Amino acid sequence: MKEWWMGLTLIMDDLTSLKRGETVADNSGLYNGREMDLRVRSDLLPAGSIGPEHRVRAFTLAGLRDLLRDYGVEHGPILEEAGLSAEGVDDHLAWISLQKLADALSVAARVTGDRYFALKHGSRGRFTSNPLGYLLTNAPDLKTGLRYFARFHPVLATNHLEFVESAGLGRVEWSYPVTMSNVTQLTDFVLMRLVTRIRGAAGSAWRPVAVGLTHRQPADTSEYERRLGPRISFDQPLNSITVAAATLALPMPNADPQLFHLVKRFCEEEIERQKSTNHPLNGIREAMIRCLHQGSFGPQHVSKELGLTPGSLHRRLKAEGTSFLRLLDDTRRCLAHRYLLESSLKLTDIAARVGYSELSAFSRASRRWFGTSPRSFRRRSPNLEAAA
Repeated sequence: MKEWWMGLTLIMDDLTSLKRGETVADNSGLYNGREMDLRVRSDLLPAGSIGPEHRVRAFTLAGLRDLLRDYGVEHGPILEEAGLSAEGVDDHLAWISLQKLADALSVAARVTGDRYFALKHGSRGRFTSNPLGYLLTNAPDLKTGLRYFARFHPVLATNHLEFVESAGLGRVEWSYPVTMSNVTQLTDFVLMRLVTRIRGAAGSAWRPVAVGLTHRQPADTSEYERRLGPRISFDQPLNSITVAAATLALPMPNADPQLFHLVKRFCEEEIERQKSTNHPLNGIREAMIRCLHQGSFGPQHVSKELGLTPGSLHRRLKAEGTSFLRLLDDTRRCLAHRYLLESSLKLTDIAARVGYSELSAFSRASRRWFGTSPRSFRRRSPNLEAAA
């Protein structure tokens, strides 16, 4: 059995002993000293991109087989088309490619003919089969649970997710690496997973204050509105769920303080183990994206965003075998690829978001990146979401 799951098993054993009033030995060393298996099942990157592939735990696909069965569809061919094996996915504790998870959900939506497949899959998932599920459901209140969920999100997946508090509201924000494509279904899946878990405290009738989604608005939004209410915006820079202060203050029903403490300790130790595996280009690329959105993205601006000097940034990039201009160009290409295929933004708006003040300059870059104009690329390029 994987060391990661053994750690959780020890936590549950400790909890049982605590509830019986027994003395609990400090078992942390039994799993703290063992390295989690951090191998990714496939390390192939999208063609031409720079940097590591992002990953996610295989248990995020739990329940997919049962939902597909309801449609009369076998899950094996869908996983195979996405580049995943049924055997690999059955090992729920393994790391798998985040891109391949996105592809599997996109293929499932296409094969079933259900544009809202991932919304339904996200609503049905069991959340307490992973440490973040235990952490959230055993937090003293929803705000605390969301804070720690965001803090320890790297235990589950390597994409960006944070919890932001402002003006009495809370907002869960998440995004995917610009090197990824076909993330519409993945976005909807995570959206409903998060909403479903918030409803664990707020009740099944709860609706977010607002929802923001990065992908384009479908022709029919009734399924989104039925599940989430009317305050949904598409083509946003980030995916987000906004939660009212009164909702954040709600206690988590059946929370167990001892279990919360033990799982929190486990996640802290796992985060420390994972720090050594984080690729330095991830943070630099994210800083470049933030600077692009702000309109100032030269080396001095990105260095400041990272808290580095321009010389330190140059040395880090050189150590990774790349340069500032090369990584910036690759980041702009990846952003353009996503916006053209997965948003309904105007070409002028896309140009601005990737750092071009003139559409003509963006068009020249598009021909260099994709061999065609932005308009032609948007029209001609294959998109797994189209049939869904």
